[in-house]
Amino acid sequence: MAVISTPSISPVEIIRLSPVDKSSLISHVLIKVCYVGDEPNRNGSIITKEVASKMAPTLRGCPIVGFYNEATKDFEQHNVSIEIGETIEFRELTRPYGFVDLNADVWF
Repeated sequence: MAVISTPSISPVEIIRLSPVDKSSLISHVLIKVCYVGDEPNRNGSIITKEVASKMAPTLRGCPIVGFYNEATKDFEQHNVSIEIGETIEFRELTRPYGFVDLNADVWF
């Protein structure tokens, strides 16, 4: 089992990465996805313990999505490209990477 703690420039932190023996294409990952507290986090939002408690059960089964920046070799937040010309076009750069296990322990 590989154990990794890799802080990123976004609010996500990979704590543990371990392969699944049924497929080399799948891994279990323990990640931090938000900060809980009364002070604003890096993107200015506030997620109180009360709000986090209500959100926690809804995470199971949800997709894990993000943007991997090749230039910085790091995962970023949910990124969108905005192209301005004769029209304004929004292009989603976020990609799916997995999903939250239906039996996942959600904690904060």
